[in-house]
Amino acid sequence: MNRIRQTLVGTFIAILIILNSYGIVLAQPSYQHLGNQTVQQIIGVPTATEINPWASNIIAVSPQFNVTNINLNGSLQFELGGKPTVDPITGKLAFTLTPNTSGSVTFNVELEDLNDGLTSGISTIRIDVSFINGAPTFDVDAANLNLVYDEKAGFIAINGWATSISPDPNPAGNGQTINFVTTITNQSPFISFNVLPNVDQFGNFAFELTNKANGSFDLEIYLEDNGIDTPPPNENKSTVVNVTIIINPINDAPTFTGGTNIIVDEHTGPVTVTNWATNLSAGAPDEDVSQQLTFILTQKEITADLAFDVPPSIDANGSISFEVTPHYNGYAVYELVLVDNGPNAPAPNTNTSNVQAFTITVNFINDPPTYNRGLDITEDEGDLIFTFENWATNISPGLSPNEQDQLLHYTVNLVQVTGTLAFLIAPQISPDGTLTFRTTEHTHGEAIFDIFLTDDGDLVPPHKNTSDVIQLKVTINPFNFSPDDIILSNRSLLEKKPPGFEVGEFTTSDLDPEDTHNYALVAGEGSEGNEFFTIEGNKLTTTTSFNWEEADNHTIRVKSSDGEFSTIKNFDITILKLIEGIKFANAITPNGDGQNDTWEIEDIDAFPDALVNIYDKAGLPVYRSSGGYTAWEGTTLDGKQLPMGTYYYIIDLRDGSPIYQGTLTIIL
Repeated sequence: MNRIRQTLVGTFIAILIILNSYGIVLAQPSYQHLGNQTVQQIIGVPTATEINPWASNIIAVSPQFNVTNINLNGSLQFELGGKPTVDPITGKLAFTLTPNTSGSVTFNVELEDLNDGLTSGISTIRIDVSFINGAPTFDVDAANLNLVYDEKAGFIAINGWATSISPDPNPAGNGQTINFVTTITNQSPFISFNVLPNVDQFGNFAFELTNKANGSFDLEIYLEDNGIDTPPPNENKSTVVNVTIIINPINDAPTFTGGTNIIVDEHTGPVTVTNWATNLSAGAPDEDVSQQLTFILTQKEITADLAFDVPPSIDANGSISFEVTPHYNGYAVYELVLVDNGPNAPAPNTNTSNVQAFTITVNFINDPPTYNRGLDITEDEGDLIFTFENWATNISPGLSPNEQDQLLHYTVNLVQVTGTLAFLIAPQISPDGTLTFRTTEHTHGEAIFDIFLTDDGDLVPPHKNTSDVIQLKVTINPFNFSPDDIILSNRSLLEKKPPGFEVGEFTTSDLDPEDTHNYALVAGEGSEGNEFFTIEGNKLTTTTSFNWEEADNHTIRVKSSDGEFSTIKNFDITILKLIEGIKFANAITPNGDGQNDTWEIEDIDAFPDALVNIYDKAGLPVYRSSGGYTAWEGTTLDGKQLPMGTYYYIIDLRDGSPIYQGTLTIIL
């Protein structure tokens, strides 16, 4: 087609030339065109843009297209100051845009016939160059691509890490929002962050590792704008930059959590406080994996009364073990550090923890006193003070050094006694171990005593201030003494009692209380009345009935024998006149007028064994009399005057007759 078009145009021009040579005037040049155009932005190197054909049906003898009034908008530029051109033969519109520019351009196009200077009408043409989103760009110094820091460097900031930051090669894209995208592609096991690596919109690079992080990590960093990235060739991401950061390790001080102060009692024996130290750490996670830990325990102070059979030590698990010397107590102060096998220099490398102090306190436990006992005691009966020096030996208040000043006291308790044995001074033991006692004269037998030693220390468990109880047996051999007296419990009886009446009982005074005695009526001076009595065991009974008018007294002679020794004594037996019954009033007026002030009982003197009891309405006794009646004055047992009222009496004459009982009134 182009070749045919060129042939026609050439023919047309030739015709115009011929016509012009003959003076024939022709019409204005003319053409047809495709009008405004839209093209895409050029990316990369300059590239010519052609619209062929843009103009057609070109009529002119010697055609030339003139392009004028070029008006650029946006960032649009033509390469090397060029401008659009239209080929007069082919009608091709051509121009070369500066890469990465866009916008619009308007210009006038006019066809001129160079043969006669005639021109066509002016056409104003607009070419729109569509914006293509280009990848943002930035520069990074090579030194910022491989960075090295020490552990604990804190917050790291590199201002201006990225330079020449551009959101788009095309100035039209300068209004786009941009941001750096930072991705961790690889990191060592012990890398961790307080602030993740990032680059701000101004190109400032920053990050912060945790205090104990070390190792290395790799980053991919690119710049991204908020423009579109499709369809191609739109693109909103820059080229990726790879960054490697190495964090040199710094040996951290190991750490641990110490337990509380240790308190044990004396005599506890071997002690192990499991996991006294906890949360053991070599310092950083990587150090926990690779380093070995060792505790160093240092004694700083110890009291004089404390000693150890096995000194305190602490194992790698934090368990403390020790054994206190028996009977020792007090406290000791220790300092403890934890050391790892990492470097301790140069600073800030350190392999030793902070010092932690604690105490081991061994509570004093009062030990029981001890001693060695002497032998059981055997002695003869007698009124003597028995003294046994050093009966108790090896006397100790306890084995703890701080018990040696305690005061000691022996306690001797009677447990059992046999025979007649009695003590004027009970057995006692002095603090130096001397045993003394004094028996009651003429007593003998066996006594068992519990003995223990007490100190003046604490006695509340687990303290103990008392020794074990031991038993002491004291044996006093008997010595027989002669009886020295005979006693008859009653020496009178009423007349007319029948034969066989018991007068009284015999007892014997004897220095040997356990002796038994036999009684018998014996001949001799004072035995005139023996025929009227007999002795059965220790009881004196009558063999006849007595008449007071015939005789009111009889003498008997009695012998008491313990089987080895004996004694004889005479007794007068009084015969009492029998009086039947007693007489008394049923009221008294104790007002002090001398009339009926006391309660008189007539003939009660004839009954020496009579019992008289008076009670109030509540049944409480207010008067008692036995073995001889004293006239009652209307008072209580302790002599206080009783109020007016009714009282109750019971009188037992103890002669076999009926008991008297009834009411008695006090009138005031």
